[in-house]
Amino acid sequence: MEELIEKLRLTAAENPDVTVLKVHVWKLPVVLYDVKISRVKRLKMDILMKMLLFAFQERDIRRAATLADMLFVEELFISDSIDKMERTRLIGLDKKGYALTAKGHDYLEKGIFEEEMEPEAAQIFYSAVHDDYDLPKDSETPEAEESLEPYRYAVKGAVKKERIQKLLADRPQESDEQGFQIIATDVTSCIEHSVAHVPCIEFQLYDRKQDIFYARVWNTASASWDEKLEKAIEAREVVAWRRAMEKQAK
Repeated sequence: MEELIEKLRLTAAENPDVTVLKVHVWKLPVVLYDVKISRVKRLKMDILMKMLLFAFQERDIRRAATLADMLFVEELFISDSIDKMERTRLIGLDKKGYALTAKGHDYLEKGIFEEEMEPEAAQIFYSAVHDDYDLPKDSETPEAEESLEPYRYAVKGAVKKERIQKLLADRPQESDEQGFQIIATDVTSCIEHSVAHVPCIEFQLYDRKQDIFYARVWNTASASWDEKLEKAIEAREVVAWRRAMEKQAK
């Protein structure tokens, strides 16, 4: 950590007009949640399903055998397809026969079909300070020492399922040559698992030429300068930094 601090100090104060007033290392809380999501597999509609939907749209048909004779297809295949379309609410049976639902019309027009899959378990990180959601990285996230002080402007926040769903939906999706996609449709549960603490390195700086005080904060989880944390500290403290310098000058 000392080597990293010194490297960052040189970067933060590479301008000769800039003085490092203080270096402060603290820990930022990040909550880890276990989530479960429902999923569907979206794929191009096969020819048989299209033919069946077209047939139900144009004619009154009640029996799989009737369609099997019309299309010269085994009745078993027709029955299986009808069962699948009823389960997914693409068709419904009324007095005249099978008819397309609004969903069935929509899917036929788009040429797609969605099939329910087993739910998926996943983990997400939530930073209330940033109001930001993220997936665990492949690289190991640094864990702060217990002795470090907590971030002095930490806040509590409530996770939003729609934000989690969007995060998971925006992940790179699986696909094959026929173009199927795995899509997250809903977050069915969200349980707090643990709280991790990310070490952050704060530099309080003064630019003599411009006569301004400002902060730079290195977030070790993202391995980058964190503008959100910098702005939060500046909004609350730069006035006090200026007063302290003026007091020392007297």
